[in-house]
Amino acid sequence: MSDLAPVLGVDVGGTKVAVAAVSPEQPTEAREAVEHPTELSSSEALLDGIEATVREVEARTGRPAAVGVGIPSQVDFASGRVVSSVNIPLEGVPLREELGRRFGVPVFVDNDANCAALAEAQLVDDPPARYLVMLTLGTGVGGGVVIDGEIFRGATGLGAELGHVVIDAHGPACPGTCPSRGCLEALCSGTALERDATELGKDRENTILGGVYAKEGRVSGRDAVAAAKEGDPDALNLFERLGGHLGVGIASFVNAFEPEVFVIGGGLSRGAELFLDTAREEASRRALPRLWERVSLGLARGGADAGVIGAGLLGAQELARSVDTAPA
Repeated sequence: MSDLAPVLGVDVGGTKVAVAAVSPEQPTEAREAVEHPTELSSSEALLDGIEATVREVEARTGRPAAVGVGIPSQVDFASGRVVSSVNIPLEGVPLREELGRRFGVPVFVDNDANCAALAEAQLVDDPPARYLVMLTLGTGVGGGVVIDGEIFRGATGLGAELGHVVIDAHGPACPGTCPSRGCLEALCSGTALERDATELGKDRENTILGGVYAKEGRVSGRDAVAAAKEGDPDALNLFERLGGHLGVGIASFVNAFEPEVFVIGGGLSRGAELFLDTAREEASRRALPRLWERVSLGLARGGADAGVIGAGLLGAQELARSVDTAPA
């Protein structure tokens, strides 16, 4: 580990809390990583679990210069207060203040997809990307935008909810928390895939999807991926349609943000061979040509470490900013 104090990145998810050190010299490497199951019984128990995991890494690396935290929640960035949190019990918690009190070092808190996007911008082949858009396709659809090397958050930190951008005004209702219809989360998420695959399974008894439905009472996204890879035409059609919808969204974000790099991550990206080419073709037809020819579209590179790397980069970036703006 460097003689310079590291920044610790904390990635808080619905199933695990991961912590790692990010050093100034190698900001894209997660060192001394530790993870433990997320304690979801109460806010206090979750905070205690985060603290214990950070202390475990701190014992190996020494006192950090700062701590960056990524959480699957909406965060008022300036205060670090959690505004909305569906899957973990942190809604209303002044997380930056609480963890700062526990650790005695500067703490910075942001949405986990923002942190992942910041990591992906660094993980691009040298030099790092200054302008990047990331979509994460999982149970829902998340996203992050990096502009001039920094996370775009909107006025208070609640912006860049890319998964809730509408691409079909008459599409299905969002399965998440937005009040709209036809957003990316309603059409390109794992939840949407399961919804559509289950409906097909109900109606087609003598198919792979029908067999799964008859046995399980539903068809999961993983089942749909497996069926498509076996050549099931219904499942393949589902992914063709998902790719088309995704391409519409990609084109819209390319037109809005003019990124150098556009990456797709999340659990569904493991089945990208089933839909990414379709998405690329659809986006190429819809994006403004001069913008499309300058963007690189591909899969996220950070994998399981993207969250902690991004949180660490967040902490380092914001720490440097606070030092630069401190009164002389």
